[in-house]
Formats: sequence, structure tokens, C-alpha cells
Amino acid sequence: MELVIVILVIALMVAPKLVKAWLGLGSASKGSGSLCATCVNVYRVKGANGRELIYCNYTSDLRAINFEVCECTGYRNRNIVPLTRVVGFAPADTSDYEETFPAVAIWISKE
Repeated sequence: MELVIVILVIALMVAPKLVKAWLGLGSASKGSGSLCATCVNVYRVKGANGRELIYCNYTSDLRAINFEVCECTGYRNRNIVPLTRVVGFAPADTSDYEETFPAVAIWISKE
């Protein structure tokens, strides 16, 4: 019984790493260049002479990246479409004003 528990614990520790490696998420393999090359948060500028400036826009502040990144917590692959849910407005054919506009409206008049 103890052997089964030990095997399960080891499997649970190794499984996330295998899934990340299989999907290519979160880290760059050796020789593949910087992880920033496929990140959605990157701002890259390439010059005609081959010089390249890389900035990270993960926190909405541009931060200069001066080294080759191999692992990043803010990494999001630009080639994978995120699962999103569309949230929109009420349909135009609703005739009930209260249902269409549930917020409180305050009218401000000029004096």
C-alpha cells in the first residue's frame, strides 16, 4: 500500500512538468532562443543592423529585458487562443427599460 502512495506522489510531482514540456508552456528549450519570441506580452524592436530591443508589457509597464529568458511566470503563448467567454449588452429587442438598464440613472440638469 505504501508503494502505491509513493508512486502516486511521484506521479503528481512529475505530471505538471511533463504537461508543460509537452505543450511547450512556460519555458524555452535549450537552443530555441528567448521565450519572449513567442510571448503575447513582448514588445520587440529590430534594427537594420541586427540589434534588437525587447520589452515586457506583462504589468502594463514596459520593462527592458536585457538577457535571454528561459522561464517566465507571466508567459502566455501567442499561438494558443485563450478560452474566453463573450460578454455583451442586452439584445436590442427588449422593450423593458428596467431589464435593459439595471443601473441607477441620475439625471443632472443645468441650473
